[in-house]
Amino acid sequence: MLRGISPAPRNAGAKAESAIEMLLGCHERIRHFSGVSTRLAKAEGVAAGEIVQAAEGLHRYFTIALPLHEADENNSIQPRLRRAVPEGELGGPAADAMVEQHRSIDEIVERLLPLWQILRSKPEKLPEVSAELRQLSTTLEQMFELHLKLEEETVFPAMEKYLSDGQLDEIVREMRGRRSA
Repeated sequence: MLRGISPAPRNAGAKAESAIEMLLGCHERIRHFSGVSTRLAKAEGVAAGEIVQAAEGLHRYFTIALPLHEADENNSIQPRLRRAVPEGELGGPAADAMVEQHRSIDEIVERLLPLWQILRSKPEKLPEVSAELRQLSTTLEQMFELHLKLEEETVFPAMEKYLSDGQLDEIVREMRGRRSA
């Protein structure tokens, strides 16, 4: 049995209170699923059902959940930080870089989606797609490592410093609204 390619991370159902806690929960899931993709690419001798389950989870996460997270950052966080962060402070440019990085991440995800789709319906094709899956998954993990570090070390502290409690509460409402739609 292959360990670590299950589609759901631990604590997936935990409810976070603040915007930053919710975002950190998203980051935990991003790290989980990008790791699942890399482990799937390296899997050998795994039951077809496990491959299908992992590929379905990856496809679902990266087509539904990740776009919601990006919308949170692009539509709720970046515009507020650009207005609130004084000129010369890192938070505003970091928010811009965050949005720009989404484009590069999305390009890699778009290349991974067809591979996961193949494995959803034909898990026996894993050996044929594993090299490309591994290369793209490794690239995605590396991109996320830098991206999440930027957010956790610069963007989130700027949110705490420059956004009011009311603005942070509004972000939470918007995030929840996106997920209930």
